[in-house]
Amino acid sequence: MASRRDLKKDITYLYSELLTECFTISCLCPNCNQEKADALIEKIVRNSYEFTQRAGHYDGKNNRQLVKAYYKKLGEDLLQDVLAIGKEIEELSK
Repeated sequence: MASRRDLKKDITYLYSELLTECFTISCLCPNCNQEKADALIEKIVRNSYEFTQRAGHYDGKNNRQLVKAYYKKLGEDLLQDVLAIGKEIEELSK
C-alpha cells in the first residue's frame, strides 16, 4: 500500500491542476460567468481539504480488510469528484 503522505500529495496535485484550469478559464474567457467560477473555485478548495483529511483518518487500524476497503472507496470518490469538477470547468468555458 502506498503511503498516506504520497496519497495526500496526489490529492493536492489533482486539485491544484483543477484550480489552475479554473483560474485560467475565468481570466481568459470573456463570456465566462464569474459568479459560477468563484463558486467552483471555492468548491475545489473545500473538496481538496476534505479528501486530504479523509486520507489521514481511517477506520479499522488493526483490520487490513477495513483499511483496504476504506482507501478503495476514497479513491473511487476522489475520481468521481475530479471528473464532476472537470465537467463543470468545461461547461464554464462555453
